[in-house]
Amino acid sequence: MIQELEHRVQVIESQNLELKNANGQLQAKLEEQTENVSSASDFSQAFQQYLGSHTFQVAGAAGVDFIYDKQSSALRGMAHQSANTFTMDWEPLILYRPLDWILFEASFDGAFARDGSTGMSVSLMDFHIFLNDYLDVVTGLFDQPFGDWYESQSPMWVNRFITAPLPFGAEPVVPPSEMGIQVRGGMQWGARGQDFDYTLWTGNGPSFTAPVLGAALNAVTGVATSKTNGKSIGARFRFYPIPVDTNFGRLEIGASTLNGKWFDGDWYNAWGVDFSYFRQSLRTRGEWMTAYRQLPDGTSDNRQGWYVQASYLLNGLKLPFLPEEASRIVQRLEPLIRYSGVNQHAVVQEDIGAFPGFPQVVGQNIPDFEFKGSPARFAPHSREVAFGLDYWIAPSIVWKNELDIELPRAGGLLTSAAGRQVAPAGATWPDRVRPDVLPAEVTRSPGKFI
Repeated sequence: MIQELEHRVQVIESQNLELKNANGQLQAKLEEQTENVSSASDFSQAFQQYLGSHTFQVAGAAGVDFIYDKQSSALRGMAHQSANTFTMDWEPLILYRPLDWILFEASFDGAFARDGSTGMSVSLMDFHIFLNDYLDVVTGLFDQPFGDWYESQSPMWVNRFITAPLPFGAEPVVPPSEMGIQVRGGMQWGARGQDFDYTLWTGNGPSFTAPVLGAALNAVTGVATSKTNGKSIGARFRFYPIPVDTNFGRLEIGASTLNGKWFDGDWYNAWGVDFSYFRQSLRTRGEWMTAYRQLPDGTSDNRQGWYVQASYLLNGLKLPFLPEEASRIVQRLEPLIRYSGVNQHAVVQEDIGAFPGFPQVVGQNIPDFEFKGSPARFAPHSREVAFGLDYWIAPSIVWKNELDIELPRAGGLLTSAAGRQVAPAGATWPDRVRPDVLPAEVTRSPGKFI
């Protein structure tokens, strides 16, 4: 009996020892796993701090267009251009934020070229350094801060219309982009909503396709061209006078200036004013600008441009006499209207296309399906009335419709890149062109171009 009890005690002690060993091993594993979890958590937290609170984001827009364009040319002898086509735009926006106070951004434009091929261009590539809540430094390739259009309204998903107003589309008065550096900030000066902001910048400045009267602006001044340019200096100031609590809407009043040397010692000076006002469903905005450019021969090239537009969302419209489904459709509509114009003394033949029968003089900007602006660029004094009707399928999906009516004014010259006067331009000029204003290489016959 005693031996049996001793045997059982030995067995229990052996089991207890095994349990202790197992418990020790389990405790060691738990401690090891806890250390690993803590280490992984610390690593994840450190890595997240390194990357920043917002690491990588893709935004932007895509659109499919159908364009029907039947144009009566404003220049004597120019071919009447027409287009009847489907096309597509794609504008991805890439945002990368490695730290809370640093942001990199880049925007790409993809579209069809006139020959049916596709292409991609970089329209924006810069980075922001947020020094504090009131000061931001931006450097790289950025939208021109002049006025309110290029920077705030030109993206496809912001512009209520399909096309741009004339001063920013076919016949720009100021360059659309700048390679340089800018400082921007703002402050509240009164009640909530009474704000003031400013943007100061310097860059490579404007450049033109040729040093002659009427030459078109280049989109951005490259490194090679900038060797002959003095750097530009620009400033924009915007003022918001209406407090939010008054419920009188939101009003913005702005003024801009851009000055620099575009070719050796020749000056370029531009200034403009703009406004925007919206209250509830009503949205209005407009801008006026002028630019002066010295030419190498001692003359000047002056230009003016303007636009004003209005839209009204019908989402608050009550239609008790219509069925509920029809009422919902109407409330998704937004009618728009815009009037824009450009005045300049001349246009350069190589910038807009060639006369029929003169294949040796072919322009680079024959109306294309990118459709960034109106073909009214054929007239030095262009006018356009645009009617729009947008249907908002969802807050981020809209079906846009636009009808543009060209109203070119008379007057102006058609010149060549070599600085020669090719022909008068405008609806009131006579059909006959004086022989002494034609370039030598162009053949002519009495009363018409051949």
